[in-house]
Amino acid sequence: MRRQFEINVFGAMNVARVVLPTMRRQRSGLMVTISSVNGVVANPGGSIYSASKFALEGWMEGLAEEIAPLGIRSLIVDLGMMRTNFLDPSTARQGDMEIEDYAEAVSAFRGFISQANGAQDNDPEELAALIVEEASSDAPARRLLFGADAHDWAGAKCRQLASEIDASKART
Repeated sequence: MRRQFEINVFGAMNVARVVLPTMRRQRSGLMVTISSVNGVVANPGGSIYSASKFALEGWMEGLAEEIAPLGIRSLIVDLGMMRTNFLDPSTARQGDMEIEDYAEAVSAFRGFISQANGAQDNDPEELAALIVEEASSDAPARRLLFGADAHDWAGAKCRQLASEIDASKART
């Protein structure tokens, strides 16, 4: 758990700590934060990863508001499943803490990851070109979802959240 947060949250904070002084002096720059659609949507069996990405995105949303008056822009990139070795057992470490009550969810998640490994649709080179395009734009996005899977999952989450908001309004 700590490793996930060290890499996904504190790693990004360390990078920001290094680059923001220069951007503040220049009164310009673009902070690009590579996240995941799992920073918007959590999946059973992958809750720790999602928690770290939710934390990253919450921090970046707040930081974006703090740096905008200084002329510094921010772009959060929510990736779908990318055609990289990220899911490969040689690079991805699965936790060794097993709790029997969660075994089914974790097993299903690991099975999904295993099947997806090597079959991801989203091309990293297309993403890189899109980020360069956004960085050059006069009106860049604040958030970029990349991949049909990211659009589908985030869209479903937004519809679910809108429904829950409406239901809450009716009860209060």
